[in-house]
Amino acid sequence: MEAFGQNARDRRAVGLAGVAALHVLVVYALVTGLGKDLVKVIQQKVEVAVISEPPPPPPPPPPPKIEKVVKDTAPPPPQQQPAYVPPPVVAPTTQSTNTIQATSEAKAPSAPAVPQATAAPAPVGPISTAGNCSKFGGLEYPRKALGEDISGVVTLVYKTNAEGKLSEIISSKFSSGIPMSFRSQFLQAAKQSLQGNHCKADTTFEQELSFKLESE
Repeated sequence: MEAFGQNARDRRAVGLAGVAALHVLVVYALVTGLGKDLVKVIQQKVEVAVISEPPPPPPPPPPPKIEKVVKDTAPPPPQQQPAYVPPPVVAPTTQSTNTIQATSEAKAPSAPAVPQATAAPAPVGPISTAGNCSKFGGLEYPRKALGEDISGVVTLVYKTNAEGKLSEIISSKFSSGIPMSFRSQFLQAAKQSLQGNHCKADTTFEQELSFKLESE
């Protein structure tokens, strides 16, 4: 039993010695190794902090000096004034009143120009419808004159308009076979016939309209 107790005490002493040695090693490692690493980390941080600051910018260069060159210009030479020359003395001359005479001739006023009278164009007389009309209106016999067997010739002078149609009747003549009481009927029939004509524009014409019975 005593041997067993002695062994147990030896083992406990060895365990304690081992634990103590382990603690010593740990403390030594911390003091030697980790302390140096910690100092290195702190130095690196300080160096990084110091190096990271940018250097101040250099001062700007001074502006270039501009020298103004002034050319020396010589003053213009003084102008020389011409020497004063007195004007020549001219002796006054006298003219006799008899040498120069102003004459004026009175001109007779010219007679005013008399405008020459231009002859008015001769009036153009009526022309025949033959060859100047492309169309003639039909002639209708007055009914009352037809029942009375009255016949004759009506001559009319008339003007055409810009379209070649009847514009106005200027004059009318009736043959002796047409009584006065029937002339208005014959004139109306003749006018209706002229309204169907298509002749030369703006022209005066003379046309005979013959009213004859079939038995004649």
